[in-house]
Amino acid sequence: MRKSLLRVAMVLMLVPLVLTGCLFGPEKESAPIDPPPQASGDDEKKEESETKEEESAAKEEEGLELYFLTDTGYVVPYALNIPKVEGIAKEALKYMVEDGPGADMLPKGFKGILPEGTQIKGLDIRKGTATIDFSKEFLSYDASLEEKILSAVTWSLTSFDSVERVDIRVDGRPLEAMPKGKNPTQGLNRNSGINLELSQGVNASSSMPVTLYFLGQTEDNKVYYVPVTRMINREKNMAEAALKELVKGPQHGSELVTALSESTRVNSVKIEGDTAVADFGKELLQYSDEQEASKDALNTIVLSLTENTDAKQVKITVDGEADAIGEGFDKPVVRPKRINPNGL
Repeated sequence: MRKSLLRVAMVLMLVPLVLTGCLFGPEKESAPIDPPPQASGDDEKKEESETKEEESAAKEEEGLELYFLTDTGYVVPYALNIPKVEGIAKEALKYMVEDGPGADMLPKGFKGILPEGTQIKGLDIRKGTATIDFSKEFLSYDASLEEKILSAVTWSLTSFDSVERVDIRVDGRPLEAMPKGKNPTQGLNRNSGINLELSQGVNASSSMPVTLYFLGQTEDNKVYYVPVTRMINREKNMAEAALKELVKGPQHGSELVTALSESTRVNSVKIEGDTAVADFGKELLQYSDEQEASKDALNTIVLSLTENTDAKQVKITVDGEADAIGEGFDKPVVRPKRINPNGL
């Protein structure tokens, strides 16, 4: 990303609805205005056959959320449509190899994070643990990317419902730690965070992590969501602490931006069953003439709350009222299955 933060923020405020449709999944196409011409019997059979083939082909592809490296140095999720095969998790990791099969499928500024030439020799999932076996090329990484590589592998594999932890092997042998930065490679999970940063003035030994979602932008002005794990002082209400950090926005000097105004008040956050209920001040509604909240702002709230709690859905209110939020958000919203869908 080479754009200034001011220009990015202006773009975000002008086109939130368009961007949100892209980020959280394509909208349904409208029906054609004019009806198609009447087809002959043979044409109908041909069209029916082609339709079945297309439906079959669609079923043979799986939209999987994998993690890639951006040109601004962040590890970011992006969903690829990968041919569905037996052992799809193993197949999917091949698309994370630099200049591998996924290279031409990624947005501008994204690339595979696994070292070029890395082979996926095996993947076994048992009792919530995915044991991944890489070829020796996996160890030919740039030392500055060590933590990012581990984050990308861990978050990609734990995107599968059956995976909670990750163990890494190389050429069939367990790898206890990465050779350059000595980061552990056994029992990896999302608690280790992603795109780690430490808040100013926070003592790491008495801190806790919260994962926040900010906005990044490609060179061709496509916006995407970026998870950032920030270490902050310990708080009893992690959900509320996470939202207050989200309002603070990215750290100074970051190339990310926030969709929330720094003046936004977080009144309260409560967990009620599987729902996180977040109440904000009216500052949340200052993004449009209709006095509705920015869709990007609401989406980052949903993503951040469901990432830091066990909540499956989020209800957002302003001074206790849900009706003012905007269409689609007046009721509890479920976390999207894919954060940055294919076609970004």
